[in-house]
Amino acid sequence: MSEYSRIIIEEYCMTHRSKRRDYIWDLLELSYSMDTEPTDEDAIFLEKAIKNEKNPELREALKDLDDFLFC
Repeated sequence: MSEYSRIIIEEYCMTHRSKRRDYIWDLLELSYSMDTEPTDEDAIFLEKAIKNEKNPELREALKDLDDFLFC
C-alpha cells in the first residue's frame, strides 16, 4: 500500500467523526500491523465504502487499502 494512500485516509480520519470513520481507521491500523486477518465483514464494509465515496482521491486510497488487505 502506498504511503500517499495512507496519508489520505489518515487525513480523512482526523477530520471526521463517525462510525464509518472508526471502521476505516481500524482497517488502516490493521494494514500496519497485520496481527489479525481481516474478516469477510471488513471486506464487505470496505467495498461499500469505496462504492459510496464521492471524493475521488479518498476513493482511490480506499481501493489501495482494499487491494492491500484482500488481494
